[in-house]
Amino acid sequence: MEQSNEETVRRVDFLPWEYDPDSEEGRRQHERQRALVSAGASIGAGVFIAPNAAVYCDDGLTVGDRTYIAALAYLTGDLTFGADCSVNPFAVIRGEIRMGDGVRIGAHTSILGFNHHMDNDRPVFQQGLSSKGITIGDDVWIGSNATILDGVTVGSHVVIAAGAIVTKDVADWAVVAGNPARQLRDRRDEPKPSASDA
Repeated sequence: MEQSNEETVRRVDFLPWEYDPDSEEGRRQHERQRALVSAGASIGAGVFIAPNAAVYCDDGLTVGDRTYIAALAYLTGDLTFGADCSVNPFAVIRGEIRMGDGVRIGAHTSILGFNHHMDNDRPVFQQGLSSKGITIGDDVWIGSNATILDGVTVGSHVVIAAGAIVTKDVADWAVVAGNPARQLRDRRDEPKPSASDA
């Protein structure tokens, strides 16, 4: 049985850095983004949002220039992305999230800007949600399978290692890893490559 275009695996959806806004794909993107803008989103120039990304940001969506959202990402809530951000395949970003410029989010990462109430008088699924939100600075690299929990502020120029569980604020320039994530070093302390290393 022949598959329709919507059912096929498309290279650009998984490798969106190959997106060319002046291509036929650019015309398709215009239609996708026009639907999001008509629902209240603000979308910059050169943005790519994979057709199979689940984007349900009823509370607000702002996407800066040249940001891309890859295949099968799941986005809900009130989200702000700066310029030159990337959301790789299967990432989950939910709640109230504010990101600066140049935030790179690895595949299968979860950024969860909400939490369930945990009163002991009824089951968790019957209780409401609370949200403190998450703020992420500029120039942040979040490795694959990392999780950032509600209420956290991540500074600028941070590296979050793959698989890290971030439960507390992260200072500017920190490299963090582990569960719970802890600071391993400051990026400014790393030696600069010399000309002989090239």
